[in-house]
Amino acid sequence: MSSRKKVYNLYIYSMERKYLFGIEDGGRTAGMVSYFFVIGWSIGYFGFHQPNKNTLSAFHLRQTLFLYLTYLAIWFGLTLVSHSLMQPSGIFTIYMLKIVITLVFLSFWVIGLNAANNAEEKPIPIFGNLAQSVFAFI
Repeated sequence: MSSRKKVYNLYIYSMERKYLFGIEDGGRTAGMVSYFFVIGWSIGYFGFHQPNKNTLSAFHLRQTLFLYLTYLAIWFGLTLVSHSLMQPSGIFTIYMLKIVITLVFLSFWVIGLNAANNAEEKPIPIFGNLAQSVFAFI
């Protein structure tokens, strides 16, 4: 069998099964890929979730979308505040607050990625349940 025919048969098989690259994992791959910001979320949504919708991939897509949008809103909000107000030269500045917020969101990201890797529907702390209700359409 020629290599062209093998590739064609793999393509037909994956199209019949409706799984990207022939991966059948119950949404675990879509969940894990979605934690890698814009490109990963897009691949997880359009490449893995759309052809084969399931609850695990939808759960983690909602979690990551809410995580990223919340982080960006807080980050840009603090940036606007820091540029519009004079910063006191003290021990605690808005830049230090940004570092703390980044570390908190990084820990949420690790918790969510670990849950996706273990195929668990474990919400991200503080706002994970809110993400499920806000983005229920995914």
